[in-house]
Amino acid sequence: MPSGAQRIDAMKIFLFARDGAGDHIRNAVIRTVPETEVYSSMDSLAGRIMSQPKGAAFAFLIAGSKRELEEMHLMKWLLHGIGTILILPDGDADTVAAGYELRPRFMGCLHDDGDEIAAVLSRMLAREGWGKSAVVPDGSKRSDAGTGS
Repeated sequence: MPSGAQRIDAMKIFLFARDGAGDHIRNAVIRTVPETEVYSSMDSLAGRIMSQPKGAAFAFLIAGSKRELEEMHLMKWLLHGIGTILILPDGDADTVAAGYELRPRFMGCLHDDGDEIAAVLSRMLAREGWGKSAVVPDGSKRSDAGTGS
């Protein structure tokens, strides 16, 4: 098996969200990538990311409050080198600036449409060559997500 195929098979999506924060986004992501691992504890998420080989993980972080966003900064070093989507609690200039410090590939807000954000994730995974089945925005399954735009 080529080394690229091993990386694809080993790719993991880790989603952090506390109960009630961005449920519409969390549900859309899970519909799009059912294999997503969901964590409501930063410690559990950090431990799981550390156990995954570099480059074989993708973090999807939903900050339900400014305090949660501040907590995410404690694991900034852990996010270096992995794809990250960050959902902010609001669009205030200070919040957005704090979000950029985490260097996400994409940033959205809690009030954004969950299906649109899940579609962004799907396109990012396709560009990474993630070959597992993904559900595209129209609801149909696509078995080769590696043909991204």
